[in-house]
Amino acid sequence: MAFNPALPADHSPLSSAEMRSQLNALNDQLAALQAQLAPLVPQLIRDATGHWTVAYAGPAQVYWTVWVRWDGNGVWTNSGEFETTDFPVQDGDMIPADAPLWWQVKLCGEGAGDAKEHTAFSNIISFGPVPDA
Repeated sequence: MAFNPALPADHSPLSSAEMRSQLNALNDQLAALQAQLAPLVPQLIRDATGHWTVAYAGPAQVYWTVWVRWDGNGVWTNSGEFETTDFPVQDGDMIPADAPLWWQVKLCGEGAGDAKEHTAFSNIISFGPVPDA
């Protein structure tokens, strides 16, 4: 069943089957949208040995800007950049100084030296007991 924004009708008794169909139709629409956008969102990956890579199916990126936040700085901060050819990088290149109690990292692609974001932010990878925002 396709999503129908007119259902359920105003002041009608709720039907679990109708509600389930509506929710499933919305879920299907979200999954289709995610499949369309997935190639445009970088995926930051860390393996068990501390090697970091980035997967991206969109247009080639020259640089990847790394953003971090940690227990001493809860604001996302640009911590530098890597060229695509620099990957894989090591933990020591990604971890904020002074080995914080918790930290998070994400990245986005940018053009050559222009410091403008050209991709969406990647997934966020978290370490330690990150507090609720």
